Amino acid sequence: MKKNISRRRQIITAILLAFAVLGFVIRQFTPGPSLLRDFGSLLLVLWLPIIGNIIAWGVARFHARKAAPPGFDAASSFEPSARVQITLLAAGVPAASRPVRAGLFPCTVALGTDGFTARLRVPQDQVPVPEVPQQLEVQFLRPELALASLPAGAEFVLISGRITLGRGVVLAPK
Repeated sequence: MKKNISRRRQIITAILLAFAVLGFVIRQFTPGPSLLRDFGSLLLVLWLPIIGNIIAWGVARFHARKAAPPGFDAASSFEPSARVQITLLAAGVPAASRPVRAGLFPCTVALGTDGFTARLRVPQDQVPVPEVPQQLEVQFLRPELALASLPAGAEFVLISGRITLGRGVVLAPK
């Protein structure tokens, strides 16, 4: 959500609020039931759609923008934390549509309700094939936390975004 309200929206809000004030004045100084009084009532209710804009503006001002979750620095070198064996799901997916590609692949290693930010180093000649176990190196963002929960032999789930990519086993922590 952008913090700055567009100039056009500010102008429309000011015009509709001016119409509401004009409608209030007309209703106050026009006698009994008349067409002019009804017109004043119509002008008075024109500002109601603006309430949503004003509330949204107030909520945006009240809530601070959340900081982005920490991640790997793009310029940092790969330092393996463990060697893992992964088995990807979805055997019928063509190679061009597979999510795990060569290079450094960001992912989450999940064990029960714990998730650890990680990245896999996938060599050019070893791109994982679905349902075929493959050994790769993984680097954890916080290796001291991850390796305490993932000893050798621990099984985990490999996740990217909200998609489960496959399962894995820790072969040897570094």
